Amino acid sequence: MSHMRIGVWIPCFRRWVDGQAVRTIATTAEEAGFESLWVQDHLIAPEGDQDSAPVDPQSSWLGPDQGTAPASAVEYYGEENWWLDPFALWGFLAGATTRMLLASCVVVAPYRHPVAQAKMLGTLDVLSGGRMLYGVGSGHVESEFAAMGVDYRARGAMTDEYLQVMRAVLEGGTFSHDGTHVQIPPSRPLIEPAAPDRRLPFYVGGMSRRALRRAVELGDGWLPAYLDPDGVAEGMGHMAEMAQAAGRPTPETGAVVSWAIADPLAPRAPGTRRMLSVAEAAEQVEAFAALGITDLSVDLPNPDLPVVMRQMELLAEAVDKAAR
Repeated sequence: MSHMRIGVWIPCFRRWVDGQAVRTIATTAEEAGFESLWVQDHLIAPEGDQDSAPVDPQSSWLGPDQGTAPASAVEYYGEENWWLDPFALWGFLAGATTRMLLASCVVVAPYRHPVAQAKMLGTLDVLSGGRMLYGVGSGHVESEFAAMGVDYRARGAMTDEYLQVMRAVLEGGTFSHDGTHVQIPPSRPLIEPAAPDRRLPFYVGGMSRRALRRAVELGDGWLPAYLDPDGVAEGMGHMAEMAQAAGRPTPETGAVVSWAIADPLAPRAPGTRRMLSVAEAAEQVEAFAALGITDLSVDLPNPDLPVVMRQMELLAEAVDKAAR
């Protein structure tokens, strides 16, 4: 089995996730041998019904459609939830851990000015010793864009342009940009890579053709969510064809999955995730590793801290079984 980093989510959208909970999850995951921690991103949850505060369903043309159903922002976020900022949370995680990759699935690029994002990412990469991975998406909650004063219809073009600006900032040299959404005169970024050969990776989220093209043209990797190994393999094939046509190297691939692992010592875990036995989870780990993907981000049930801790134990058993 080729090496594949396996990581878990910090459920930063749950109200019970405070500083102590974050530290407990992070340090326990590191001690258990997991290699990455994943954060997510939303800024504000507009109130209203599905007509006034819509959430665009996420869907996929790769494999079975497991996208979200139409909903209002209130329903989508959950009234009991909040949302810790991913950049601030990354800083906390950088101080709480020593070796784990710190990643996102995903940060919504159009919500923050690209220079500010790049400066925060570059700072985090320096302070963490080169441990950042920027998983990025264009967003899908129209009412959140409206509340932020950001043009929802331009989000794809903005994401493309923002990634160009961010890469220029993170390269550390004088740069300028004269685009549709960003204009920057010749400037110094005031931040340099964490190491001379360090390129902070951008992994593009999404299962659309445009997401794959964005990964080829502007990213270092592709980060699909909630596909099975066959769906990921199909996407990797399309991406390789796009890269060959563009005369570019084929980006790497990560994957985000949502599992609940059956506990032989307890009743069914809470939630609606796909339920796997430890043996089935091990088979899935093996199947993803066989594709040669770099990272597997596992979203586990998270109604409270004890459930997360037990689910991590079961996932560790599955990873160990797969390795054996």
